[in-house]
Amino acid sequence: MTLGQKLKKLRNDKGLTQKELAEQLHVTFQTISKWESDKNEPDISTLKELSKFYGCSFDYLLSEEEPPKEEVKEEGAKEEAVSEPEPAPVEAITKTIVIHQNDLHVCAKCGKDIPEEELVSEDITKRERHGRITRTVSVGQTFYHKGCLELVKRERAEASRRAKAAQASRAKKICFGWGIAAGIVALGIALAIFLNHTENVHWALGSLFSVLIGYAMFSMIYCILCGSYIGEVFLWCSSRTIRFPGLIFSWSLDGFMWLIGMKILFAILGFLAGLFFLVFAIVFSSTLSSVSFPFILIHNIYNDYEDCLI
Repeated sequence: MTLGQKLKKLRNDKGLTQKELAEQLHVTFQTISKWESDKNEPDISTLKELSKFYGCSFDYLLSEEEPPKEEVKEEGAKEEAVSEPEPAPVEAITKTIVIHQNDLHVCAKCGKDIPEEELVSEDITKRERHGRITRTVSVGQTFYHKGCLELVKRERAEASRRAKAAQASRAKKICFGWGIAAGIVALGIALAIFLNHTENVHWALGSLFSVLIGYAMFSMIYCILCGSYIGEVFLWCSSRTIRFPGLIFSWSLDGFMWLIGMKILFAILGFLAGLFFLVFAIVFSSTLSSVSFPFILIHNIYNDYEDCLI
């Protein structure tokens, strides 16, 4: 019987799983599995610890003899002392024991055992939110060979670079796409208006104004979508409103009719005020973005669209 078969039988006799035994010995369950499948063998100090844990002799683990049979005790009979199996003679020990020092961890990258001089670890963390506070908490460790950890870090850096490049490409497409679409629509509407009133505005001047309006609309949409301050300015201006006073009316038919009429009037005035503030927000934001667009574009290119909201 091989050493691995003995270790497996002794563990089963104890009623332990590989994981439970690994916790007792402070090793990984993969190490226990390799011992029992004869792919690897524990070192001498671990063998001594195993012999004490299982209650067998150290020489028995190193020999190839069969495990001792359990004696059946009759009820009421006195328990007889079971003598330890005699050590096997040196001549009978023909198996060569391969000693593996510090066989305690398995590399998470390549799945191989890690010698002590090559062992490095990395914390496994997760984010926990407590109210408004987010904390990073360590929940364990992952073990690697030094070379494997460097390879893992390079793979992570490459994956992060690809993710940033994909985000930058997506942000460019959205910002420029919607901006160009809005600019073309504004240009078309402005050209239609100016060219239909050539008697008041020269066509060349009207075309120039149309191009400027198209550029202003393009730059405004671009600046809003990329998360610049133009978006905050536009929201602040367009969210302005007018507060109307409360109404006092009499409990009569004329009083109710007057109340309904005033409510309708206030609704119309509120709609017109909202429309005015919306137009003002568009005009003011597009004027600001026309000047700010070159600087915002340079900032986005320099930072590769890292701080875009998209």
